[in-house]
Amino acid sequence: MLLGFDIGNTHIVPIFYNNSGEIMASFRIPTDLKFTEDTLFIMLKNLAETKKINISDVTDIVVSSVVPHINEVFEYFGRKFFSTEPAFISLDNINDEIKILEGMERGLGADRIADILAAKRLYPDKSLLIIDFGTATTFDMIKESTYMGGCIIPGVNLSINALFNNTAKLPKIKFEKPSTVLGINTVTQINSGIFYSNVGAVKELIAKYKEEIPESYVISTGGQGKEISDFIPSVDEYIPNLGEKGIFEFYKLQKNK
Repeated sequence: MLLGFDIGNTHIVPIFYNNSGEIMASFRIPTDLKFTEDTLFIMLKNLAETKKINISDVTDIVVSSVVPHINEVFEYFGRKFFSTEPAFISLDNINDEIKILEGMERGLGADRIADILAAKRLYPDKSLLIIDFGTATTFDMIKESTYMGGCIIPGVNLSINALFNNTAKLPKIKFEKPSTVLGINTVTQINSGIFYSNVGAVKELIAKYKEEIPESYVISTGGQGKEISDFIPSVDEYIPNLGEKGIFEFYKLQKNK
């Protein structure tokens, strides 16, 4: 059994996979929660038991992390409780799968690498534009297994938190799809502003990418991606667990080396 960790800026998602790559269970833990490898094991063991999963069946661990300062905890966790070295997703381990153009920075985050691996597996013959609605919203363009470039904009919750933290009177809201752009109070005005500004930004960026590579197949994933993608005809498909699929794809590549 494979245990994957998708470590983002907001949440850590532990994922249990069977040998075929099917997700048996996944959970959410706040990233800012303070824990050691011991508390992580106890927490995960208790969560697994709620799904009737025996954590001792884990043989391998793969980590997709964009929070480097906590990676050491997961290294200790793997060694201490499973006698295994966790594999961390990075470009260095998959040079043959994702080519980087000469002169381009190789600092592509593990979450984006996982998305690309999963999307390539699903659509190996297509040029792909992958949009991930996370803490930041990222855009990644792939053509013939080559990373062509991308961009990063503030995510939905980041925008909401920025308004809340940097203004004296604006409340922190729960993001919801608005029924109209005509907000009638502060909460509905923030909601409609956040929603439609994101829709507009994503539409415009997709159009710009399509100018570069017209045949691109557009995939979205993550967070509030479903609500926003449903409003954008140029998004071809929403895949909620693309990154989780990509973690298993990385695992298979490492096993086949």
